[in-house]
Amino acid sequence: MQGDMGMGFVAARSPLLKPFLPETEKLGEIGMRLALTIIIAILVQRALSLLIRRMEKWVVRAGRGGHHAEQRARTLGQIARNLSGFVVWCAASLRALDVLGWDIRPLPAGAGLVGVVLGFGAQTLVRDIIAGFFILAENQFGVGDLIEINGQAATVEDFNVRRTSLRDFNGYVYFVPNGEMKIVTNRSRGWNRFAVDVLVAADEDLNRALEGCRKVIDVMNADRPWRARLLDPIELWGVESLVGQEVQVRMVVRAKPGPDGPETARELRRRIHLALAETKIRMRSSREIAVLPGVPSTAPTARAS
Repeated sequence: MQGDMGMGFVAARSPLLKPFLPETEKLGEIGMRLALTIIIAILVQRALSLLIRRMEKWVVRAGRGGHHAEQRARTLGQIARNLSGFVVWCAASLRALDVLGWDIRPLPAGAGLVGVVLGFGAQTLVRDIIAGFFILAENQFGVGDLIEINGQAATVEDFNVRRTSLRDFNGYVYFVPNGEMKIVTNRSRGWNRFAVDVLVAADEDLNRALEGCRKVIDVMNADRPWRARLLDPIELWGVESLVGQEVQVRMVVRAKPGPDGPETARELRRRIHLALAETKIRMRSSREIAVLPGVPSTAPTARAS
């Protein structure tokens, strides 16, 4: 009795499982076709990888082998690899379903319907992807560039058509959707200019202070190791502003993006400080604490001498 019930249960399940499982005598053929599909997908992906590498080399040659060209090639190659891998394995998956006997003809229509639904329900995602394509087409920045977004400076570590991954000075990683980038400042293109400001006390001999700065600048411009790191000689612009009891003297350094400009500016500040200290020129006005009549001693007032 129980055996008849079990056979009846199997017979009842068979019509339900038949559309999803292949026939037993065709399992060997299906296995070979699936293996062939996977092998072809792997070969196609490797062939596309070789083409992407050649594309990267072509981009580097077109950019004359510069650092910026290498960054652009790396960014384009990364996006192309992700996209090609997605397309190849999607096609391989559809072929595998066809080998298993599934009817995949309704899938394109279903995918179109899903796309319409996503178009209405995922407008933010669509905006991010469109913005990513424009960033890539206009070459606004690439992997390795130092950029500033919403006042936050960080280095681009990863970039795709949906979001950008950034790492700041502290090592924090930011994931920014491309559609959220309104104004992007790229600090890694062309050249950078650094202002070196020195505050000199207003009652000091300004001409003597300017002459001391000029001597330091002439020495650094004549020093080949430092001069080779700059695009232009260091310039003395002169008095930039009057700040209270102090005079602001400005010098400028122009160099390629990277450590050359900041390191030269630091060395210039050090030498200017030593030179002005040697000539007894005060870089700030001295201040003394005065207790005025009628004011409690716990609340002193600062007065510039």
